[in-house]
Amino acid sequence: MPMLMLKCKNCGEVFPGVYLPEDTIKDSNLKTNSTTSHVCSRGHKNDYLPDDFMDWSGPETF
Repeated sequence: MPMLMLKCKNCGEVFPGVYLPEDTIKDSNLKTNSTTSHVCSRGHKNDYLPDDFMDWSGPETF
């Protein structure tokens, strides 16, 4: 199952260890009602919706 990652809206820094299971994105209530606040190492603080998380897992190979 792919995992989703988050990137700073200001500078593009990838937040280390911040992952959101893909199943969470499919929950329509979470999409509209839930935000997560993160501060990158450069001090940029932003609120993120589940839509801001990206799938960077690439093609799965087994």
